[in-house]
Amino acid sequence: MFKKITIDGKEIELAANAATPFRFKQVFRKDLFSILGNEAKAETEGVEAVTQLAFIMAKQAEKADMNKLNEDVFIEWLEDFGPMAFVESAEEILNAYMDSTVGTATP
Repeated sequence: MFKKITIDGKEIELAANAATPFRFKQVFRKDLFSILGNEAKAETEGVEAVTQLAFIMAKQAEKADMNKLNEDVFIEWLEDFGPMAFVESAEEILNAYMDSTVGTATP
């Protein structure tokens, strides 16, 4: 699923698919499902996780070499955004991911 959103005045294309949680874990060594499924943890790690998720989905949309991604590449990517950019865009980022998890099959 592809979706374009605006983060800090920049149009960013995001892609979410079955690989997204695995790529998230590969780069950040955290379980996306655990973070999103645990409200207490989501509150404390929320902005960080949403920012990291946006990075993974943006790189998937770019068709970047996912094996070359690491936290240094992530920090470099973040330098193009203001300090509150991901707080302001959190709902749109999460919706882009969650929309990809909705099944299309009818019973």
